[in-house]
Amino acid sequence: MKTKKRFNTIALCVILLPLFVYIYLVNVGNEHSHHIDFHLFYVLGSSLIAFLLGIAAFLEFKRDKVDKIFFIALGFIGVGVFYSFHALLTPGLSLFTLIDFSDPLKETSAFVMAGDVSRLWLAFMIFIPDSLLNKRHHLKKYLNGYTLLAFAIVLPLLTYLWFSTPSLIPNFKNSDLSDTTFATLIKIATLLIIGVNTLKYYYSYKAKSNLTILSFVVGLVLIMETVILFLISKPWTSVWWLAHNLFLASYVIIGCGVLYSLLSSEKYGFFDVFGQIEQYMTLLEEKNKELDIIANLDFLTGLSNRRHFLTLAEEHIKTAESNNASFAFMFIDLDYFKEVNDEFGHKTGDELLKILSSKITGLIKSTDIASRVGGDEFVLLLKDVEQAQLENIAKRLVERLNEPVVIHGHHCQIGVSIGVSLYPKDGTSVDELFAKSDEAMYHVKQSGRNGYSFIA
Repeated sequence: MKTKKRFNTIALCVILLPLFVYIYLVNVGNEHSHHIDFHLFYVLGSSLIAFLLGIAAFLEFKRDKVDKIFFIALGFIGVGVFYSFHALLTPGLSLFTLIDFSDPLKETSAFVMAGDVSRLWLAFMIFIPDSLLNKRHHLKKYLNGYTLLAFAIVLPLLTYLWFSTPSLIPNFKNSDLSDTTFATLIKIATLLIIGVNTLKYYYSYKAKSNLTILSFVVGLVLIMETVILFLISKPWTSVWWLAHNLFLASYVIIGCGVLYSLLSSEKYGFFDVFGQIEQYMTLLEEKNKELDIIANLDFLTGLSNRRHFLTLAEEHIKTAESNNASFAFMFIDLDYFKEVNDEFGHKTGDELLKILSSKITGLIKSTDIASRVGGDEFVLLLKDVEQAQLENIAKRLVERLNEPVVIHGHHCQIGVSIGVSLYPKDGTSVDELFAKSDEAMYHVKQSGRNGYSFIA
């Protein structure tokens, strides 16, 4: 408990310290300091740290396979890329010029935009839901070192093409170096995204504390302070320089949290409570779907079971009634199936039921419903069919189900008796249609079996 209080106190001091530094700078005088070449090397050094933290985050991902850590690795690599351009596009560099802008205002806009985009990019990568790829397993194979390397190569090229085309660069600064409306909106969007992230990790930390999650809370708060300072300051004032230091400190602190997760037993994936809740909810949904399948399907044939069929039939009757449509019930009873079971055993009988079920579903439309309602009894609900079509389907079912089948070396051949009833001619309820089709099926049985009949 004392250790937790100590860490909380340190975290609070780190968060509040910039406020006192800001007050000091404002009271002393917010003088302008044009250390242009120093800015280049300072920001390039910061970018290098971001790249190293990206590699560390990827190593943590390889170890624990938490998808969110891979996106955090992309976040750090993106910061390294965009922040490098922020350094290399510094106006007035005496060492070299990366891109020769004809318009000084465009040059300043590109310079400022690179810094703002770096913070927006990191915020967005941390904002990506932990469960984003839970249902997209085919995409998870791309979370690997090759993807990270390709990203680190392609992103700088695209960024260079972007900045080297002045028409694609929006104005981020007015002539007096104040932010344009667009630049202000980018900063506000960054603040909102980071604010949501901060709350998420704060409540995770309250639920189950550890240093990794605490580092995310502190780092994200510092990024928010960074954005606010850039919003209220102009290049090259002391407050503007303070913002640079805060941004570096923010992602170094987040990176330290990732390193702590990598090197200790207190893992990010375990302490990110909201991430766990999302994973548990996804797992619960998947299990519920599996239970629905178990509850609704016949375990042997994969067809609807009797209960599920009755539910679907009731629903379809309501639809048919409102649309003034017709449909048919077809009751199928296998002839001589008991003899197959008695002679060759239940294992052979089960295999025969599977084969016959496959034949039945192959002869009806995908929108029709097939169900196994008893040991060797099936019922079909055939939608949008005329009597002539029904006779054709019944004939084909008799032909196909009469075909001999060899199972485990046993020659199996059965017959089939089929009874047909029509909605609404023969009944307007499930019970009536069931009874009528069952009656027609028994008429076939009494007439010698192996055929079909409509209710008289």
